[in-house]
Amino acid sequence: MEDERLPSDNLDPKAIQAEVTALLQDLLRFDTTNPPGHETQAAEYIAALLRREGFDPLLTESAPGRGNVSARLKGGPEPPLLLLGHTDVVAAEPEHWTHPPFGGVLADGYLWGRGALDMKNMVAVELMVLLLVKRQGLKLNRDLMFAATADEEAGKGEHGPGWLLDHHPEQIDAPVILTEGGGHDLTFGGQRYYACQLAQKGICRMQVRFAGSPGHGSVPHSDNAIGKLCRAMAKVDGFQLPVHMSATLNAFLSGLAAHQPPAMAKALLAVLDPHSGLDAVAALPVDDAFKLELLALMANTASMTMLEAGSKINVIPSEATAFIDGRLAPNQTAESLCAELKAVWGEAGQDAVIDILQYSPPLEADTNTPFYHTIVEVMGRHDPGIPVIPYMSTGGTDAKHICPRRPLTQVYGFMPHRETPAGESATIHGHDERTSVENLVFATKVMYDLVCKYGRETS
Repeated sequence: MEDERLPSDNLDPKAIQAEVTALLQDLLRFDTTNPPGHETQAAEYIAALLRREGFDPLLTESAPGRGNVSARLKGGPEPPLLLLGHTDVVAAEPEHWTHPPFGGVLADGYLWGRGALDMKNMVAVELMVLLLVKRQGLKLNRDLMFAATADEEAGKGEHGPGWLLDHHPEQIDAPVILTEGGGHDLTFGGQRYYACQLAQKGICRMQVRFAGSPGHGSVPHSDNAIGKLCRAMAKVDGFQLPVHMSATLNAFLSGLAAHQPPAMAKALLAVLDPHSGLDAVAALPVDDAFKLELLALMANTASMTMLEAGSKINVIPSEATAFIDGRLAPNQTAESLCAELKAVWGEAGQDAVIDILQYSPPLEADTNTPFYHTIVEVMGRHDPGIPVIPYMSTGGTDAKHICPRRPLTQVYGFMPHRETPAGESATIHGHDERTSVENLVFATKVMYDLVCKYGRETS
C-alpha cells in the first residue's frame, strides 16, 4: 500500500548517520591497497564489532594478511540472502589528494578516502543493515548473510569469494547476492533513472604469438614476425565485431525508451534491430561516450594493450606477441571470440597461435525474480517517479568468481547513490575519492528496507 510505513521509518536517522559514518571512517583508515591487500586488518575490525553485537563471525585467511570475514543472522526457511562487499582498494597517490587517502576525513559533508565509493561505503552500509535487523529483533523468513572479502581489485580474485567457495563455502554460498556494480542514478534526455546491474561481460585475455625467421637487421626479408603481427593487428584496430544482443541490454534500452519522447524512444528501440542496430547507434542523438559504451555492450570486444618483440635493434626476432584484453557479450565464449578474430585477420593471421591467459564467462541475472521486484518496489517508495532499469557493465565485480562455481546464483549490483553537484562518482579510482554523508544514510535506509521487504517478517 502506498501509505504503508517503510521499515526504516522506525529508525532514528541521526543515530544511523552517526554510526554508519563512524563505521566508514574506521574502514577507510585501514590501508588495504591491493596489492598487497592486508585485508585482515579490516576483517579483524569487523569481526570484533560483530562479536560485540552477539554474532559468531568466521574469519579465514586465504594467505597471510588476506582476510575474509562473514556472519549469519538466522531466519526462516526461505533461501538466504548474502550482502557481499570487498575491503581491498586500488592504489592512491597521496600527493594529489586534498585529504589523506587513508585518513577517513569528514569534511564539507563528505567522507574522503580510498574506497569511499569502491567499495568500503557499501561494506559499511551492509554491516549497518545487518546490525539494525538484529537490534530491531526482526524475524525474517530467510537467513541474512554478510561477507567482507579480500582481493577484488587485482583482477584474478585468488584470495576472495572464489577461494571461499572452494574452501569455506558456508561463508558466502547463497542463491541471491547483493553487491556492488549498480544503484547509481543516471540522467538521460532529462529523465533520471536508477541502474541495477544484472549482467557483466566476460573476460577473455589472451596473447597472440607470431613466428618468423630470425636474422640480421641489415638483411631484411618477408618472414618477419613483427610484420606478421602488425598486419594482423591492424585489421582488428577499430573493427566492430558481430552484434550479440543480450536480454539485459534489451531491457536497458527498452527501459530508457519507456520514459523518453517518441522520437528518442524510436531511436533507442531501433538499436535492438539485429540487422540495422549498428547504424541505429551511429544515428542516435547522444554523445560519443554513450555510443562507444553501447557498441562495447552489443558485441565481443578485443583491445590490444601490450606488444612484445625483439631484444636488440640489429636482430630480427623469431617471435612477436600481442596481448589482447577481450570481453565477452552474454552467451559468448572464448572460442567464439577467437573465431571472430581469426575471421577478421584472414590470411594475415593464419599462423597466429592464441594462448588464453585469463577467462571468466559473461554473467546475466534475471529481472523476473522476487528480489529484483523488491528493488523496484523499494526504490519507488524512496524516490517516486524515478524508474529502476536493468544495466550491464563492460567491467566486472566479484560475481565473476562466484557464478562460474555456482551457475544458478543470481548476483545483483545495487548500492543506491544519487549524484551530487560535486560529481563524486567521477572520483572512483581517482584522486579525492569521496562519498557524501547524505548518500551514505540514503543507502542505509534503502538497503534496510530492501532486506526487510525481501525477507518479509514472519508472524
